[in-house]
Amino acid sequence: MPTTSKLHEPPPEAVATGVDALEQMLRYSGRGYTVVRHIFLQLPDDVTDRAGLLGPMVTDRKRRSLQIYLLLLTIWPWLQRRQAEEGPLPNKAWARALQTETGRRWSATDVSNAWGDLEQRGLITRKHLSRGVEVTPRREDGKTEYTTPGGKKKDHRESYFILPGSFWRSGLFEKLSMPGLAMLLIIAGRTSESTEAWLTNKDAAKWYHIAPRSIEAGIENLRDHGLLLERVEWVKAPLSSIGATQKHWYSLTGQFSTEARNELRAQAQKEARARSASTKAVPTVSDGDNQTSDTAAEGVTATRTLKRRRKEKSGK
Repeated sequence: MPTTSKLHEPPPEAVATGVDALEQMLRYSGRGYTVVRHIFLQLPDDVTDRAGLLGPMVTDRKRRSLQIYLLLLTIWPWLQRRQAEEGPLPNKAWARALQTETGRRWSATDVSNAWGDLEQRGLITRKHLSRGVEVTPRREDGKTEYTTPGGKKKDHRESYFILPGSFWRSGLFEKLSMPGLAMLLIIAGRTSESTEAWLTNKDAAKWYHIAPRSIEAGIENLRDHGLLLERVEWVKAPLSSIGATQKHWYSLTGQFSTEARNELRAQAQKEARARSASTKAVPTVSDGDNQTSDTAAEGVTATRTLKRRRKEKSGK
């Protein structure tokens, strides 16, 4: 005869896994990929110190904070509506989504600590409610409230790059080390328009406030996971001992390549226009670099999902 406590416990096969939770978040988000402003990496040239908030997070080894912030940006279009209509996601749900079979264990306490760190850095705000804690992202430089990128023409603070959904679905967000995650973001940002980017450890350390050894370790980490292509170019250096020096050009492979990411964004824009035309719900917005906002794709999918869930709850 089962005990009373056992009667209230679901069988193991009925309990959602981390893969289930993460996949549902990505599906509800509408676009399925992550949008990050360039200012998270480096600020515009109208400020003296251009290093963004990524560098200090690498120095402080705040890997959990970085992971959960990227996930928050990914699902924000849906989460914003969810929080307004159904309340906040519990920390245990965040922990479940971020936990992989072979990665570190996540607890509700880990999630709470990460939120606290992000709040101190100005990257989120928290509102404590009776039904939980509402989390809202702030703009990637921590200076103001968050808005969907791409709303202002020719504004560096509005330009962005994307990470494909495979970053989450393959578990890469946990497989990569902290330096690896940082260099993935940096190279993805620098190749959002060009197919490859020139980079040296010394310059990268100065631009992003990340130690040269972390830059080197991050590049090696990307190589180990087959994510990086490197092209070496010899150029004249009249004052060097051999009269020449090397320039290293980096690009990402597979679904992270510039071409693949541009195709992914173009497909999302196409679907957004089609949905907007059929529902006349949310228009798309373009910035000066012809980067289209993902609002339509996000909004229509998330709204339809919430309506369906409310009908299911009411039994209609």
